[in-house]
Amino acid sequence: MIPAFEDEAWYLPQGLHAATIDEIEERFVVAAPFADRRRIVFDAFRLWHGIITSVVPDARFWVDGGFVTHKPWAAPSDVDVTVMLRPDDLNNLSDEQQQRLDPMFTKNGPPRQQPMSGLVDAFICLRGDIDKTLYWREHWSTVLDQNRVKLAGTQKGFLEVRP
Repeated sequence: MIPAFEDEAWYLPQGLHAATIDEIEERFVVAAPFADRRRIVFDAFRLWHGIITSVVPDARFWVDGGFVTHKPWAAPSDVDVTVMLRPDDLNNLSDEQQQRLDPMFTKNGPPRQQPMSGLVDAFICLRGDIDKTLYWREHWSTVLDQNRVKLAGTQKGFLEVRP
């Protein structure tokens, strides 16, 4: 269950919080500011999520970015996701499955290319890679203000969708 925002915060309390796709839709589309834009982003995310899970059913998704906030000053442009995969999940994919997955993740370019017409910003992290896991945990915990300046001493939460 997704926890409530604390006090006057527009972001989740610190930590990794379990969520379902339906809970994300309810909280960050239906009950959030800029619902029309959020609907577009969410529909792309749901489709993208379905494609990834059809290829790698045991994938875990760390979901973050402005999409999982209620920022009052701007609609989210995309949803940020790190897909947590076991090395064997990737190593055992057929060539066809690898070809299906490849365009589903962000390419840093130039030019930078994001899947789903830029509505999803997606990265892979191998489960068990402690350094990369810690990197994503810290990255997704960072709070940025409306000028994209890091709020020192503040951390926010993010979501994990499991199979």
